[in-house]
Amino acid sequence: MSENILVADDDVDMRKFYARIFLDTGYSLSIAGSVAEASALMEANTYDLLVTDLELQDGLGTELINAFGKIRPKAKSLLVTGSTKDDGRLGSSGAFECFEKPFKIEAFMAAVKRALA
Repeated sequence: MSENILVADDDVDMRKFYARIFLDTGYSLSIAGSVAEASALMEANTYDLLVTDLELQDGLGTELINAFGKIRPKAKSLLVTGSTKDDGRLGSSGAFECFEKPFKIEAFMAAVKRALA
């Protein structure tokens, strides 16, 4: 059985990027373009990992991480942001790991594997 991953990012190009890097990995991927869409998917499905952008048009990825933690307390989240410099929200985000865009695909996928282990 493959692990289910939910990705939340409001940037169309980033959503295409995630679809491409997860292609042929064996993971089942759902992609949301907003906090509202990701929240609805979390309520309707079971996910093993959440990958979210920090800032989405309708809220913060940290909100999604908190909600995901309540639904799946042992599951992990990865937080992606445009800048990790001096952002106090990152330390208290509850994310397993944080990545700054652009990130190295190899490092990101290694973090995905660690988070799902």
